[in-house]
Amino acid sequence: MIKNQDRSKWFGASDTAIMLGRIETATFSQFWGVKLGLIVGGYNNKAMQLGNLLEHAIIDKIAEITGQAIRKGKFPSYRRHRLRVNYDGLTRDAVIEVKTSEKGFDKVPKNYWMQCQVLMYAKHRKQCELWLYRVTNDDYRNPYFAEIATERLAKFEIPYDAEWIANTYLPRLRYLSRCLRRWEYPHA
Repeated sequence: MIKNQDRSKWFGASDTAIMLGRIETATFSQFWGVKLGLIVGGYNNKAMQLGNLLEHAIIDKIAEITGQAIRKGKFPSYRRHRLRVNYDGLTRDAVIEVKTSEKGFDKVPKNYWMQCQVLMYAKHRKQCELWLYRVTNDDYRNPYFAEIATERLAKFEIPYDAEWIANTYLPRLRYLSRCLRRWEYPHA
């Protein structure tokens, strides 16, 4: 669970899709303003708030049904090039990432796949378990005392892609980090 909502001066794993997207868009411009600290605040909505409230209970349920010892992420991990990641859970072998959704998905969306790659890179793991929990209206009404329903959990295993990290992610991270240090707007 993220406690510090200040997203300036650091790149997070959830920023990956926009970092690798087109620089000349209004979305990237807004993102860059947040990274420079010129724009305060970030994206937040009712669904994200519910996900944050349910995260620890979901991880407890995952630990219960899998028998894994899961360390919950309480503090960010820092890496070179202004990379700061918040992970949901960590086992000896894998990063645990929790997502909540009303609709769900059958295939891991690309932005979640990229986020998981960066989490594995930052936490030195070769596997990520992405757990999807399908929320209902009852979850919104009673988020503080939620009973996590096992049948609404789905697990997706994502292996580490070292080639993608080395050839796609790290070059862009290095470039954006350099631009951020110099207070320059990146160019395509």
